[in-house]
Amino acid sequence: MPNNLIINFSDPKQDRSKKTLDDLLQAAYEIVEDADTAKFTSRTLASKSGYSLGTLSQRLGSIEDVFFWAIQKGRESKLNAFIEAMEQFDTRLPIQVFLEKFVDIAFSNMNAVTSKVMRFYDQRLSLKYGLTADYFDYIDVLIEPYLALCQKNETNTFRVLSLEEARFIFKCVIMLGERPFANEDPIAGTEQHRKILIENLLRLLAK
Repeated sequence: MPNNLIINFSDPKQDRSKKTLDDLLQAAYEIVEDADTAKFTSRTLASKSGYSLGTLSQRLGSIEDVFFWAIQKGRESKLNAFIEAMEQFDTRLPIQVFLEKFVDIAFSNMNAVTSKVMRFYDQRLSLKYGLTADYFDYIDVLIEPYLALCQKNETNTFRVLSLEEARFIFKCVIMLGERPFANEDPIAGTEQHRKILIENLLRLLAK
């Protein structure tokens, strides 16, 4: 298994095989976007894609892996949107505004994904491949864009961080922000949770 538990499928050489794979992966992605884990099955994928169960087994091998892949792709898409929003953030606005905006985006994303999808991914992936030391390293893609934002901001409210300090703090962001959703904590996504997250991020990130 590659680092960061990234699921990949071999790129077929024949056009027909490539189309089959693309169709299957797109169908899996659409099923995951609907966020109903009861439909993360080979029969649902066959019905959605229009391919037989035999084709699924032959082309994908593990059906579970295709849903892991789709969840990872959805997460990657949301992280890329975060990066784009960081790059476009107004350098004249203070860190309080930045944090409020990005916490709201994160909460919206996690409500769309749902705790059931998060738990499906955590439980099934760790059972199959183990919970490795780099399990939460997916957040690291946000570090360099954030550090660049700190350097460009004109308000003198963003604390300039080292790369290593930022790496540790962003892991704290997962624990404070994402994991309450994944663990179905009763205050996840509430105004109380939002307040706790913003106040603690201000302590960690603001001057």
